[in-house]
Amino acid sequence: MRRDIKIALERIRRDLDHARRDLASASKNWVDTTSKFVQDKAPKVSATIDETLDKTSETFKRTMNTIDSETKSQQVKLLRAYKSFLSKQVDAIEKRLKTLKV
Repeated sequence: MRRDIKIALERIRRDLDHARRDLASASKNWVDTTSKFVQDKAPKVSATIDETLDKTSETFKRTMNTIDSETKSQQVKLLRAYKSFLSKQVDAIEKRLKTLKV
């Protein structure tokens, strides 16, 4: 009977040791995979954002140049409309940021 308990305890210890190793290996694998994903995606996302900001900046400059060619009263109307448009975009960004806060 004592021998059976000793054998059972050894098996439990061995199984726990295997489980510990498997968990450690899985954790390391998850960290490595996540790290690789972030390293692969971050530069692409950053490049896309940079490109989008460049295009947006160019669009803004063209819009302002177009508005400059109008009469003063027309410029005021166009600038107010453009400001309203941009404000709505800023509001959408603020709303999105609030939903992302943890």
